[in-house]
Amino acid sequence: MGFLDWLVGRRKKRSRIRTARAAEPEAVRGPEEDEGEVARKIFKALMEERERTKETEKRLKEMERRFQKLQENWAKLVEERKQKKEIPPDTGGRQGPGKMEAAGPIKDSSIVGTGTGKAYGHGGDRLSRLSLPILEDKRFKIFVVDDSNRFPFLASEAVASGEGRMYNPLFMFGPVGVGKTHLLQAIANEMRERNPKLNVLYSSTERFTDELIRALNADDIHSFRELYQDVDVLLVDDIQMLSGREATQKEFFHMFNYLYNSGRQIVLCSDRPPSDIKELENRLRSRFEGGLIIDIQIPTFEGRKQILVNISQREGFPISTEVLDYLAFYLDSSVRELEGGFNRVTAYSTLMKEPVTVNLVRRVLEGSIQKKEILKKEESAEKDEFLTYTENLFFEDGSPQPLSDLDLEKETEKIEQELLLELKKQSGEPEE
Repeated sequence: MGFLDWLVGRRKKRSRIRTARAAEPEAVRGPEEDEGEVARKIFKALMEERERTKETEKRLKEMERRFQKLQENWAKLVEERKQKKEIPPDTGGRQGPGKMEAAGPIKDSSIVGTGTGKAYGHGGDRLSRLSLPILEDKRFKIFVVDDSNRFPFLASEAVASGEGRMYNPLFMFGPVGVGKTHLLQAIANEMRERNPKLNVLYSSTERFTDELIRALNADDIHSFRELYQDVDVLLVDDIQMLSGREATQKEFFHMFNYLYNSGRQIVLCSDRPPSDIKELENRLRSRFEGGLIIDIQIPTFEGRKQILVNISQREGFPISTEVLDYLAFYLDSSVRELEGGFNRVTAYSTLMKEPVTVNLVRRVLEGSIQKKEILKKEESAEKDEFLTYTENLFFEDGSPQPLSDLDLEKETEKIEQELLLELKKQSGEPEE
């Protein structure tokens, strides 16, 4: 009998016992146990049941993770066997030096455009057309470090200095406007400064796709692949945009393999971890997960305030500490929101010839701040409600308080309902 059946039967049995006891004469019932002792026993039993359920859930998740890993390894093995069959006999089963793996024919019709009739990849700087602009002011020294980004900052510094070769690929992910692009460009600037002869390519998934289309239109995919053989360091932003692009993924996979096997450094950025990128080939996902994966979070209050101080000094527009605190408290979504709010406030102050005060900030950013105030009030109310609830359950020393029969019954029913729903989810049964 499963735990779910036992729990349902237990509830029915308890209901029958209550009915039978209510029908018995008072003299037959026997002495009642102390209410506090009964409450503590039941509460302890329920907590132990919940812990056992959590342990079961943890084991199920671990089994699921191992099964997924086995699937990925199997897919990788099948792919490697396919590639061995595709290698020409005269190579002796190995790739020749300096040759990129053959990526095969392109079948994704979504990236094929009209032809231009021009040869691809000839003349000029071979890598410049593949690279996005790298801003000189994006340096490690001006990057504001706090608890939300200290780990990715240190890892990026290690990669840029050459001490982080083991972090390959380095995969950083986080929401919009938390500094991922800044770190990518800081790595590029630091590496170029240390070794001007180093071929550092900073690009994006969109740029890679555009250049692939250009190569296909010119019927010169071979030159496109050769270009990436000159890359010493590959930095790619918005890697989540590979999702669903089968042909682009295939070409990127072979480029990634060539650079990785040649000992070149690869750094990737995304708005989500590899496991959450939908419609991504398992062989790419497994390679992304084979390096160091780091989460970049939204800056803390202190970090946001320091960012505003830096912007204020850069723009030569001093702002009082009170206003900085106010902006840092309410503009808490991203660095871009901070910069946008600062620019709006200072522009209004300059044009209207008014000093920057908290009242002016409230007028200029009225819509944004009102929404944030409502959200913060709701969060505070939920927190207070939770604290009040927990205070009523325990004494100051942490021991559970005795509950009335009515309260105890409600708590028991609530916990059992939660357990039933959780077990139904795990067993795949439809919810009622």
